[in-house]
Amino acid sequence: MTDFSKQTQDYALYLPAISAFYTRQLAKYLAEPETRVPDGFEKGLQGLNFLQEDSYYYYPFGLYSAGHAQLDLDKTDIHEAMIQKRDRSKTVILGDSGGFQIAKGVIKLDWEDAINPTSEAREALCEKMLRWLEYTADWSMTLDFPAFAAIPPYNKKTGLTDVKQTIDMSLYNLDYFVRNRVPGATKFLNVLSGADEQSSQEWFDLVVPFSDPKFVKENYGDEARTLEGYAMAGVNIGQMSLLLKRILQLRERGLLENKGWIHCLGTGKLHWACYLTSIQRMLRKHDSPNIQVSFDAASPFVNTAYGQTYTYNYFDKKRFGYMMDRAIDNKDLKGSKMPMPFKSPIMDRLKVGDICVNGHGDLNKQGKETSTSWDTLSYSLYMSHSVHNHIDAFLEANRLADVEKHRSNCDFRQWKKDKKSSSTNDRSPHVPGIILMFDNFVQELLDPANPDPFKMLDENRMFLDDITQNGWTAGKSNIFGDFFEQEEYQEGSRDDDMGHEIMSGDFEG
Repeated sequence: MTDFSKQTQDYALYLPAISAFYTRQLAKYLAEPETRVPDGFEKGLQGLNFLQEDSYYYYPFGLYSAGHAQLDLDKTDIHEAMIQKRDRSKTVILGDSGGFQIAKGVIKLDWEDAINPTSEAREALCEKMLRWLEYTADWSMTLDFPAFAAIPPYNKKTGLTDVKQTIDMSLYNLDYFVRNRVPGATKFLNVLSGADEQSSQEWFDLVVPFSDPKFVKENYGDEARTLEGYAMAGVNIGQMSLLLKRILQLRERGLLENKGWIHCLGTGKLHWACYLTSIQRMLRKHDSPNIQVSFDAASPFVNTAYGQTYTYNYFDKKRFGYMMDRAIDNKDLKGSKMPMPFKSPIMDRLKVGDICVNGHGDLNKQGKETSTSWDTLSYSLYMSHSVHNHIDAFLEANRLADVEKHRSNCDFRQWKKDKKSSSTNDRSPHVPGIILMFDNFVQELLDPANPDPFKMLDENRMFLDDITQNGWTAGKSNIFGDFFEQEEYQEGSRDDDMGHEIMSGDFEG
């Protein structure tokens, strides 16, 4: 059994954005004794629950979203036992409030009504999300309505015309959460979003008072209702310069002290795993000794729905990344005893026939021949393998970076704008030079002795732009692919009955 819990060191944490399909299917498998179990699975299918110690690999961290969850508190214990029945003394779940799914239309909302400060429907939604978060998560995000809801193409569905409308609605939600939360039931992250530099600054100025104990006590009568951390969203995670600016502004206002968590929404790039570790170490040194920085990606789950799988990770002086290609799906291989390729505690236990279980002529529930050799368990097995691979990659990236920081003398001032293929910025045979230079930059930027860190940000904008998330745009914030660095095989959606259901989270078995 691989115990990842002992390998996280003082790194920024990757949180697998756990699929509702995965949790619900696991619950279903365990409730049905006739479910097939691969011969190599000595722990049975329960071993796929990586949140418990007695599993094929153990990783006690994750993100789970209300946007795809079973919100009925009488049913979630059964349908999502992996999340709800975990050992809470040994695991940490960050709850996402579902704003992203609301903005995309997965959760329906009457937007014309929602912009009304006294909207009963919006408050009812807040109440449902708030109680689910308090019931489910150790840390949770407040319910923001992302800025992209007011930007094409999503504004055609929402009817919103101005990002300011998303800010106003998010403020209404914040007020509801602070007024009605049960202090101590879960700790809340104040979501800092925005579509561009101007709107993100306005968003920041309006919402950060809810993280100020003095403001909360004066306006809500109890400083225990103060929000305990932050979630960086929208352009604040799209552009490194803005992420660092927000951190400096929080420090300037005295709002980093005693805060416990900063989460960066929807980034799975391995470079960013190292960048965020550098930031976390400086925050722990100078601001809040126990603060945790984290980031999430649903890629291991989403890619499976596209029929892809992680193969191997790669690390060299030009780039860190994940190799990804078409997963094995071949009806000719039904019953095959060949071992599965691609190393992980999951694949090491499988034969090819454990994945390719449908052959030519096999029919689905509708009486038609299946278009894939997979069944639902095949999806779950590939998902579990890919989660393991993603965790292993972020740990290896940090380990390599730490070694090279000691071996290489890097000064960010030596950085030069050049082609990615150039060797100008190379400093190590194993780690991209920009990672090592950024660590040096952050040590200086976030040192309280720095006389003018904001000026330093402005003077090094080109350097920071070089490490900003490639291709980020406000209208695509947190959408799969924008923040995920990989060698990707583009196959498109699965040509079978499962693809849409896994992607939407609606699959009920």
